[in-house]
Amino acid sequence: MMHTLALNPDARGSSRSDREESRRAPADIAARYTVGVLLIVAAVLLVLLEERFRIFEAGVAGSWLTPFVPGGVRHYLNYYILEVEPGRTVAFMVTIECTVAFLTAPLLALSGVILATTRVRWRQVVKSLLLSVVLIFVTNQLRLGVIALGSQALGFEVGYELTHRLIGSVLSIIGFSAAYLVFVVVIADLHLFRRDPNRRRSRGRRA
Repeated sequence: MMHTLALNPDARGSSRSDREESRRAPADIAARYTVGVLLIVAAVLLVLLEERFRIFEAGVAGSWLTPFVPGGVRHYLNYYILEVEPGRTVAFMVTIECTVAFLTAPLLALSGVILATTRVRWRQVVKSLLLSVVLIFVTNQLRLGVIALGSQALGFEVGYELTHRLIGSVLSIIGFSAAYLVFVVVIADLHLFRRDPNRRRSRGRRA
């Protein structure tokens, strides 16, 4: 007598996917560790090379401000230079306090740690890091632009004090806080504060 065994197609599919996942796991873990370490190294280098990054920030500010400033904006090292009043040229310096290097480095390091030590998906880590870093950089560029344009429009003494101490500070607080909030929300969306749909259904049945 022959005995036949009926195999469940779903069971075959699940076992195949399990095997594929187990094959991918070592490679994925190695990649996560590698990229995580590289992100941490990038954070350290960003802090160590912050002076070069300040030069880059000044260059970017000078480039996009040029169309808005009569006579244009010149760039030299970590300075962007423009005429704020007739016959008066001022070199605005991107100082250690002005650079976003020290705000971006913690996000790079934290992303590296999360990627290497958790199971948060690649897409979520990359998305949260890119969104927050771009928001930080754009916020600071807007701040540098507001200071330069305000100094030119209102006169250096009044414009610089108003834009640097008040408007620029408020803009920085809002933009940088939003960037860190975006980072946390995007990362936490996977494992934190997510409502279980099954729990909702059970509550609906009880009601």
